[in-house]
Amino acid sequence: MSLAGQCLFRRITRIVVVTSLILLLSSCGAESAPSGSPADTPASVPSTPTAPATPSPVATPVTTVDEETLELVSALAQIWGHLEASAASIEAGDWSYAEAHAGHPVAEYWEQVEGPLTEQGLAQPLREALDRYLHAVERQASDYQQAHQAAVSQTREALEAVAGESWNDPAFRAELIRHLLESVEHEYSEAVQDGQLAELVEYQDAWGFFTVARQLYPDIAQQVQAGSSEAAEEIEHELAELDRVFGSFIVQPGQAPASPEEVNEAVGEVRAELAKALQLATTEPKGPAETIAEIKAMMQQALDAYARGEQDEAYDLAADAYLEGFEKIEGDLIQRGEREFVEEVEIQFKELRDGFRQGRPQEELQALVDEISGKLDHALEVLQ
Repeated sequence: MSLAGQCLFRRITRIVVVTSLILLLSSCGAESAPSGSPADTPASVPSTPTAPATPSPVATPVTTVDEETLELVSALAQIWGHLEASAASIEAGDWSYAEAHAGHPVAEYWEQVEGPLTEQGLAQPLREALDRYLHAVERQASDYQQAHQAAVSQTREALEAVAGESWNDPAFRAELIRHLLESVEHEYSEAVQDGQLAELVEYQDAWGFFTVARQLYPDIAQQVQAGSSEAAEEIEHELAELDRVFGSFIVQPGQAPASPEEVNEAVGEVRAELAKALQLATTEPKGPAETIAEIKAMMQQALDAYARGEQDEAYDLAADAYLEGFEKIEGDLIQRGEREFVEEVEIQFKELRDGFRQGRPQEELQALVDEISGKLDHALEVLQ
């Protein structure tokens, strides 16, 4: 039975059980009630004193966390996930995939984390550890495990230092898990196309992110149970289903363990139940039209900042337009057969970021933004 089918079956079973109990209790009440006629009933019954009104319950305050800190910690957690995927590749005997995953932390995340880590004196030791591990993998060194352990240790140290006191807050940990699972959903959607496992690297990325999320959850399981035993039960069930999907790191192309829809539903259940148990602030997911409008707005803001001479700000805005915008809709586009289109737009976003950093003429960057905007219009047509 699929994940969605199992979830529906369990919910129907709960409804049937609850309904049966209600009918049974109603039946018992009817049998024990007196059956006297109106003549046997006293003409007047002393009224029962009215009980004092019960005060309305005070709403439980919603827990919020600092988004900027959370985004940075999430990036570091994803670095950790790539390191786990790299080591698993070596254990599977595939050094080429191991090298690809070992290179992702610097290639994909370093520009995002370097500045904040430098302020805390954490950038240099982490970068050195990541580089040492990558070089060990490139050389296929027999002692790669030491370099891997050092890289993971430095990543976790940086992660906890950036989080600060928030690291001991179950709500913060829960939000981090929610972020990681969102990345799992995104990567898995890119990995599977038409029911087939088309991109093994993306599957392994999803595996790595889920592995980290799975390691983090036991630290807050007790607080989740205290917040809602029902939510805790649902989370454990859905995590077990995801364990089945990601139970094996070695998956052959063509053998998708589950559909993206099934993974998305399981991830959505865990995210929702975490929010319920720990009273996390939630927002409605954005539709494609809103997301694409925000991407265009960020690109325009980047151009405006560049015109004012704020080169770094322009670069950051262009990076956000991709990371916080286009990347969120890539999976849906790929599921609709637009993989090549997605890859083309990814390259153009990189050209835009590089253009701001390299100081290219304003009119060239404006033309590039116009071209990307036109492709975003196509993306909206596909997604609507």
